[in-house]
Amino acid sequence: MLASSPRKLGVEEEFHLIDLKTRRLTTRAPELLARLPDDAYVDELQRCVVEVNSGVFTDLADLRSDLAWHRSLLVDAAEGLGVGVAAAGSMPLALPTEMQVTGSLRYQRMLADYQMLAREQLICGTQVHVDVPDRDEAVQVANRIAPYLPVFLALSVSSPFRADGSDTGYASARTLLWLRWPSTGPAAPVSSAAEYDTLIDDLVSSGVISDPGMAYFDIRPSAKLPTLELRVCDSCPRLDTVILVAALFRALVEREVQGLRAGDKGLKVVSTMTRAALWRAARSGLEADLVDVTVPRSRLAADIVEDFVRSLRPQLEETGDWDTVRELSAAALATGSSAARQRQAFQRRNRLTDVVDQLLAETADRVSPLPEGETLVPSAHAGRSHSSVATRPRRRWAARFARRGSESELTWTGSGELDEQQLLAWRRDLHAHPELSFEERRTTRVVRDHLASLGVEPVLMPGGTGLWCDIGPETEHCIALRADLDALPITEATGLEFQSTVPGVSHACGHDAHTAMLMGAAAVLVKYPPTCRVRLIFQPGEETTPGGSVDTIAAGALEGVSKIYALHCDPNLEVGKLATRSGPITSSNASVTVRLWSQGGHTARPHLTGDLIHAGAVLITGLASVLDRRIDARTATVLTWGKVSAGQVGNSVPESGELVGTLRSASHETWANLEPLVTDTIGELLAPYHVRYELSYLQGVPPVVNDPDCTADLREAIESVVGFDHLAEAEQSSGGEDFAWYLEQVPGAMARLGVWEGVGERQELHQPGFRLDERAMIHGLRTLVALTRLGDQTE
Repeated sequence: MLASSPRKLGVEEEFHLIDLKTRRLTTRAPELLARLPDDAYVDELQRCVVEVNSGVFTDLADLRSDLAWHRSLLVDAAEGLGVGVAAAGSMPLALPTEMQVTGSLRYQRMLADYQMLAREQLICGTQVHVDVPDRDEAVQVANRIAPYLPVFLALSVSSPFRADGSDTGYASARTLLWLRWPSTGPAAPVSSAAEYDTLIDDLVSSGVISDPGMAYFDIRPSAKLPTLELRVCDSCPRLDTVILVAALFRALVEREVQGLRAGDKGLKVVSTMTRAALWRAARSGLEADLVDVTVPRSRLAADIVEDFVRSLRPQLEETGDWDTVRELSAAALATGSSAARQRQAFQRRNRLTDVVDQLLAETADRVSPLPEGETLVPSAHAGRSHSSVATRPRRRWAARFARRGSESELTWTGSGELDEQQLLAWRRDLHAHPELSFEERRTTRVVRDHLASLGVEPVLMPGGTGLWCDIGPETEHCIALRADLDALPITEATGLEFQSTVPGVSHACGHDAHTAMLMGAAAVLVKYPPTCRVRLIFQPGEETTPGGSVDTIAAGALEGVSKIYALHCDPNLEVGKLATRSGPITSSNASVTVRLWSQGGHTARPHLTGDLIHAGAVLITGLASVLDRRIDARTATVLTWGKVSAGQVGNSVPESGELVGTLRSASHETWANLEPLVTDTIGELLAPYHVRYELSYLQGVPPVVNDPDCTADLREAIESVVGFDHLAEAEQSSGGEDFAWYLEQVPGAMARLGVWEGVGERQELHQPGFRLDERAMIHGLRTLVALTRLGDQTE
């Protein structure tokens, strides 16, 4: 039989404090708390957080009114200080160095004991209390409820961003941070209050936790109150979400208490599966599948939530909450999670401040309508009442790509289609007819004819190799996409049917694929015009020093360009994956050639000669050693000798010799200032020997340094094409790329396109046997097109 009256409810909410000018977290909790009643508003571990404690109620409407009143009072007091209040698991704008731990003795001890763990907790949660005065029942019910915790987490997820603004790929990154504490988990693995107290005492005695309040289980008997406390949820910006979670939790507690008293064993799920289901909820929220722990198997989040709500209908009807919960759960599934709404807010204009403003508005119940023309995209289950889940606007264009029929057909869900065989044909034709740097006349003609067939008038480079064109309206904002045309002086040894027909020349660099992908992008952009101007740059001479981009820039190809992007084939990544990084992604290069002369002679009398080979050996080892000690190792500056030539016979000291090497560095500053150190060091190393020398120092390209904002755009485009799970963090390459010269002029970013087929040995670039999996080109083409669609979300 159900309880004669509903169990009492209470809620604790944690709120971030936001500087309304900068939209960053601010540590002004002490000032704010001084303006508020001390019975409901308290400090937290971080001085950028305030906790609010509700009253105790049996009626949901009364609880809602109390929470709304406390929020309003908090918001008004904060605004008087120029501070905003946001309920969310995490915030996207913060400077960790500005954050401070609250000065109480307990929190300072936690900082001393846990160090980084305490400092990084820039997170907020919502806790719900339901009265369960019998502590033995509370402990046992906690374990019975643990399998259902993922549903509560999925409903509340609101922390997709790190404090540095990067997207974690999770709906609740707070969950991942929270699990780092040493005393977490779904519920304590005990069966009585005595066992629970012993466990907590042992944890305190061990020194792992400092007090019983640090037993951070997702559900636990309260350390101070006769309640069972739900702690798994992110802080919820919308009050409706808090009320929904509170009502469901009370109903679940009631059901499990009655089941316990009736001798029902309840749902038995091993803790590993519960943890796995919690991870899935933190990863996906309401926007994808959750784990149905009763089977177990993966199911739509909406289906699991609906089944869960229906299973509690008897308890909800008994408390009079059924109609309210039914409406709130339907609304939650229709509008999607806070994490999805935050990502959508960011995608409209690519501004993290828009995310903060949305959270401030939702927390204060001042939600603004979507910008004019903005719509929510229904999920794949359109037609079901629960499925109008908001999706990320940047995925709209990528979502129009779909496979249909055979593997050779790439279609858009519009009126046209591109035959993938054409993409392959372009690449194979270029591969079979490679041309060296600044000799790419046939290649240029192939590209020019293709653009002309699309009705586009390209601009030919002055030397007759290379070209560019504009597609789209004449807007002030112009995005450039770059491909390179040239091949390498390498004899191909792939055995492909379409291998190089030019002796000693081959596309062992992947430039043929780069060019074909950009040709394909041109076809898409003409059929589906972008809203801003897009410049396609087909550049000659990338494989030279200092690179054909210098000539391309001089010819005016960057005039009016706001941002520039490029892809490069990477045989270390499997097909379907792309990688990028903010900051340096390639290294600089410079060529060092040292020619040596001295008096030769017999090896029996080296003292009468300059002993040129010995002097060269000193230079080979000595220059590298000096650079190791004179240059910061973090710049990854490396000298490698690739050619050493001197002498003809073993008993004769030669009169001349030559050393040729390359210098590479991850540091732009080191690249710019390295030559004087190399010049001086060579002279000092050779001074003790009777050896004359001539130094040729050819400064090559600087590092490619990806702009942070452009990198964020590139990541978003990649994610929209292949998904977050196939977006990798690129390692910095020690190779050089003349794309760097473009980035000396305008912001931009480069990504690596996985071209390894996934089986067999990887064939490195610039090797006779290099071959790429052509399936990768579709991903590259889509990414290039997706980059041009980012502007569609900009006002």
